[in-house]
Amino acid sequence: MYSTNAYPKKVSEKAAISIPIDSSKITVRKLNDEEQKKLLENKDYKYDRIGPAPKSLWDRFWEWFWRQVGKIFETKGGNIGWHIFEYLLIAAAIVLIVLLIVKNDIRALFYGRGASVPIDFKEFEEDIHKIDFDKLIEDALSKKDFRKAVRLHFLKLLKELTDHNLIKWQLDKTNNDYSMELANSRYNSTFKELSLMYEYIWYGDFHLDETNFISTIAKFKEFKV
Repeated sequence: MYSTNAYPKKVSEKAAISIPIDSSKITVRKLNDEEQKKLLENKDYKYDRIGPAPKSLWDRFWEWFWRQVGKIFETKGGNIGWHIFEYLLIAAAIVLIVLLIVKNDIRALFYGRGASVPIDFKEFEEDIHKIDFDKLIEDALSKKDFRKAVRLHFLKLLKELTDHNLIKWQLDKTNNDYSMELANSRYNSTFKELSLMYEYIWYGDFHLDETNFISTIAKFKEFKV
């Protein structure tokens, strides 16, 4: 048998009631208005604010990616590679500026002027239909000015294309403009070849003798509208 003395005796209700009450004096402290305002404006105590949205997988990927790039450029080889990349960007920018200056026509880099430059009619009448090309060509050949003769043949070609409503001739138009107007016609490829030949001879200050002139003009005469 177990002895009842092994269990603690229950505390009587009378003993519990006789516990002394804490009668220590409590001092209530209050914040002044300035301190209270600082606490109210402190963001750390604003628990009802909405936190930033969690980063997406895509955002985390790019953070990782740029960290890896940063580590690469921190190395000696990466630093050299970065400088090479900077030089390439500078070179590309210079090339782009040059191309914009010559209106994206690379031939103008070599010939000084070209397909991106309006054809100068100052030495003729402004209306291409009033120009007697055959007489002017004859005069140029009599002076053995073969370059001018090629120029006149090309202008005569523009007149013929205009007469057949294949292009719309204007003083300020360029060979590129006319080529775009002929883009859907069977004349486009031949016109490009002849215009390039004209630009090379006229704008490139190409020395043209009688033999070269005859072979060149033969191509112009083959062009039939």
